[in-house]
Amino acid sequence: MLLKVKPLKLSANDGLMLLVVMIWAVNLSLVKIALREFPPLPFNGIRLVLAAAVLLGWLLASEKNLHFARKDLPKIVFLSFSGYALYQYLFITGIDLTTASNTAVIFGSSPIMISLLSSFFKHEKIEPLGWLGIALGFVGIYLVISGRVGGFSLSRQTWKGDLLLFVAVFLWAHYSVSARPLLKKYSPLKFSAVTMGLGALMFIPFSVPRLLKLPYAAISPSAWLCLLFSGIGALSLAMVLWFYSVRKVGNSQTAVYSNLQPVLAVVFAHLLIGETVTTSLLLGVAVIFVGVYFTRRGRNAAAEPVAGGGVQMKKPDGK
Repeated sequence: MLLKVKPLKLSANDGLMLLVVMIWAVNLSLVKIALREFPPLPFNGIRLVLAAAVLLGWLLASEKNLHFARKDLPKIVFLSFSGYALYQYLFITGIDLTTASNTAVIFGSSPIMISLLSSFFKHEKIEPLGWLGIALGFVGIYLVISGRVGGFSLSRQTWKGDLLLFVAVFLWAHYSVSARPLLKKYSPLKFSAVTMGLGALMFIPFSVPRLLKLPYAAISPSAWLCLLFSGIGALSLAMVLWFYSVRKVGNSQTAVYSNLQPVLAVVFAHLLIGETVTTSLLLGVAVIFVGVYFTRRGRNAAAEPVAGGGVQMKKPDGK
């Protein structure tokens, strides 16, 4: 008996998420270029402040207020610290202590972490097919990385960086999942702008000592352009689009697209600097797309419970 496979219709949200992962994939290469001239902490400090300024300006121009309900402020402050200040410190420090391949595989686990937390907090109900898709996405990430020179490996030289990145992934997953209830009340732009603005203020003390000693005039225009793209594109625009998708289709269905990021990063590396495309890369891409399909099907079959009974529609209320 043949298994009937339903066609998967692509939506405008799918296109936006593909744009997000493309921006983040290109950003990985541009950050590496910029870090040849910028120390890590000052680089992160400058791009966070830049991204926050862009988002806050955008918010004030469009919504003209920064208002949050008083009862939501403690959660906003906590998420600003954990999701930006602490996360960014662990992220940039962890990358410096481990390999690029380990980083890609560890961050490839973020959809699984997000789905586990979404299920734990009962924000989403994920069918077995959805869990299979999430797991296949992670397997695809491993196949992509394992075919490259210096693939994923655990060692005494990298374990500290690996541990920091695992904690960073958990913080990112918690931040993303915790945003879902707030996004029913506030726009993705307002949530991103305010949490990033507060997070940038909290991160500045980590980077001030190095910022004061930074040889600004000696940094090349290309490094500054990379920083501008990273701040405005990867942190400002991409983050707003990410939370737009979280509000519209949920955490798990949004997070599964991040599996495509290392794939696109390898493709861009092939196009820009001539890295070899291996058989395992092509196999990994195929497995990831199957995982995306299963996750979509598993997530679409689930209805989300709401307070007072009934089910929540896929498009939640929100400003």
